[in-house]
Amino acid sequence: MLILIRSKVGSIVVKAFAFLLILGFGAWGIQDMLDYQVGGTGGAVAEVGEQPIPPQEFYQDVYSEVNRMRQLFGPSFDIEQARRLGIIDAVLNRRISAAASLQGAQDLGVVISDGMIRGAIIDEPMFKGLAGNFDRTRFAEILAQNGLTEANYVARLRQDLATGQLIDSVQSGLIAPRRWVDAVYRYRRETRDVDTAVVPDANFGDVATPTDAELRKHYKANEKEFTAPEYRALTYLRLDAADLAKEMEIAEAELRESYDARADEFTTPETRRVQQMIVADEAKAKDAAAQIGEGKEFLAVAKAVANLEAAAAELGEITRGDLLPELAAPVFALKSGATTQPVKSSLGWHLLKVTEIKPGGVKTFEDARQQVSDELAREKAIDAIFDLSNQLEDQLGGGATLEEAGAALNLKVQKLAALDREGKNAAGTVIDGLPGGPAFAATAFATEKGEQSALAEAGEDGFYVMRVDGVTPSALRPFETVIGAVTASWKAERRRDGAEAVAKTIVATVNAGATLADAVAEWSLAAKPVTGVRRDAQGTRDGINPALVGKVFGLETGKAAMERVGDGFTVAVLAGVKAAEPSADADARKALAQDLVASLRADLDNQLVAALRDAAGVKVYQPTIDALFGDRPQNQPRY
Repeated sequence: MLILIRSKVGSIVVKAFAFLLILGFGAWGIQDMLDYQVGGTGGAVAEVGEQPIPPQEFYQDVYSEVNRMRQLFGPSFDIEQARRLGIIDAVLNRRISAAASLQGAQDLGVVISDGMIRGAIIDEPMFKGLAGNFDRTRFAEILAQNGLTEANYVARLRQDLATGQLIDSVQSGLIAPRRWVDAVYRYRRETRDVDTAVVPDANFGDVATPTDAELRKHYKANEKEFTAPEYRALTYLRLDAADLAKEMEIAEAELRESYDARADEFTTPETRRVQQMIVADEAKAKDAAAQIGEGKEFLAVAKAVANLEAAAAELGEITRGDLLPELAAPVFALKSGATTQPVKSSLGWHLLKVTEIKPGGVKTFEDARQQVSDELAREKAIDAIFDLSNQLEDQLGGGATLEEAGAALNLKVQKLAALDREGKNAAGTVIDGLPGGPAFAATAFATEKGEQSALAEAGEDGFYVMRVDGVTPSALRPFETVIGAVTASWKAERRRDGAEAVAKTIVATVNAGATLADAVAEWSLAAKPVTGVRRDAQGTRDGINPALVGKVFGLETGKAAMERVGDGFTVAVLAGVKAAEPSADADARKALAQDLVASLRADLDNQLVAALRDAAGVKVYQPTIDALFGDRPQNQPRY
């Protein structure tokens, strides 16, 4: 997004448009637009008791959510889609609940001091720097990225802490009753053993050739299966830094300068695997050194003299800079397999053994030339992309077609005859190499026929713009063009019908008193036991899916059920029930109790907030919301 913003800054057309827009706001008044007054509400979108929810803050909250959704669904996600997904109402509901909770906390005298605010900010992990301490620069950057001032953030944090204290005071001491935990544990952990038999569709491969009438009937009954999706015919231009990089020429002097500036990057330090023991006094260190000198193994001596386990003695692969200065020189002077004499440091007396040496080295300029050249070319290409995107926007803003703009800027104009919503062509094949990934198709289907899209980002270093040249509506494919697919579908349905009929016969036979082994013998199928089936379907296998698990837990012992699983049907017969005993797995029971308490807290939280909302009184001013985001469709309910 930053690339796109930067690219637009220099655009003449955008600057001109921005100037006119500012003049317009100056004439009408931005504040007047946001402070749309309805019935003396003072511009609020809602009131919780006497506390208004200002339109400016609400507008910012909604568009924060819209921008987050654009990261998931692409740049074409707009406010109307947000409305239809309930995002506007969800944000309003969240703001109302927060305001009601804050009022409840204030009414009960909950006070959040400045010290508590400071402590919460300092302890927040996302504000910590590399050293693990509070980083004010990072704090400011994160607030700016989220469109918040420090005062805004502190005010919101104070609200959250006050609300949290209120809710925590209500939830304190909340526990899940033992009988309830045990009952839920027994219900969830009960397992069942079953005997199963799979009836695959493939066993019914000998299907007669269908008649024309049968095919046409099947075609008519399954029109959706044989309907082509909507397609878009497109013309588009793409700006790609990778393409531009291929054309970049890098001078020899630039290559040398970049290589020299990145000398550390092309230098690999020597590393060594080292074992170490530390003892408190010199006498012990000398004794350990003498034992090693007599041929005893280093780790055995470390255990005997320093009571050091093998894992604790291993320092792993280290560089010279990883060691204390007084240790680095003697360690890096050793050959592999050698051990130092006792060395004193502020930590005690050390003996260190080198077990492996990996020599360092420097990648020569010639060896690094291609890497340096490619990276410099990419950097220059990204800078060029900004300028080129500005020029393209100016061309298009001046009335040029994509073809004219492409010719003026030496950009290749590309066309697609057919693109569906999944990025496939008319043959059903995914189209490779489209800029912007899935967002490209989303942009195409958000653009009207004959219209041109906005310049959109294609990854981190590219852009694209398109025009929709034609729209082919979704339509049922003519029977004659899909007769092969219809025939295959008809035969697949017959095979499925055959497998289903056999499975039903097996179920009926078992439920009449036969064993599963006897019931499947006629069909040359095998019965197979499956043990430990749980209600949550965890650990299920061998042709048992969640739908069949649900049926299994409704069976009596010796009775059968069936379900479609994969390309066939699975018959399951209940062989036995194993009750769960909570005392058998204390950890699992404890985890369940914690989950149930969390569920209770969530329910209590919801009930408390609902009560606080009722106590405060809530008024929603829908016309003010509509003034911010436009009237909603008539068939959509109001908040």
